[in-house]
Amino acid sequence: MQISKLKLIGVVFGFAVLGSPAQSAENFKVAGLWRIVAFHTEDIATKAQNRLYGERPMGFMKLETDGRLSAWLASDWPSQSAQSVSEDAALSFASQRSAYRAVFYSGRYRLNENEFLVNIDQAQHEGWVGVESFDLTWTEGRTLKEETRSFRIETDRQEREILRIETAPMRNPNGAENTIIGRLIWTRVSDWEFGD
Repeated sequence: MQISKLKLIGVVFGFAVLGSPAQSAENFKVAGLWRIVAFHTEDIATKAQNRLYGERPMGFMKLETDGRLSAWLASDWPSQSAQSVSEDAALSFASQRSAYRAVFYSGRYRLNENEFLVNIDQAQHEGWVGVESFDLTWTEGRTLKEETRSFRIETDRQEREILRIETAPMRNPNGAENTIIGRLIWTRVSDWEFGD
């Protein structure tokens, strides 16, 4: 059974629990619906980049004025019906296949000047999660503390609003001993549009 894109998005954003009605004037800067444009991690020492979700990731992030956020990020729609965790892990290492990867998360956010502070209260990775191979929930899955990212909003040549978010340096969550940063680029959209 194939799930339609819009039904999947509705279900994902339906998991976000409504937050308190308190609103921050700062949150109005970023409040709204954003579509992912690019995502990569970069090794601090070597500058090597990893595009875990491919060259053209897809997904959305919804930021509410009351400080709630929910996001979904994926590599591409799976070409097959759902498979087991072990099959997903095995296909991820097959060089001739690109494994489907997705992460869903929600929580709270607040802005402080150029800081985007998040506290993720729900996270799920489509695929295997844990210490073996690659844990995409990172440390965000169940943390009680805020995590700091830097952000900036700019306008591109097509007059679209762009939101750039960069994580603080962190230990690579896949068990490697290197330190990485994550960089995400989002564009503001008014609807659940999937194209450029």
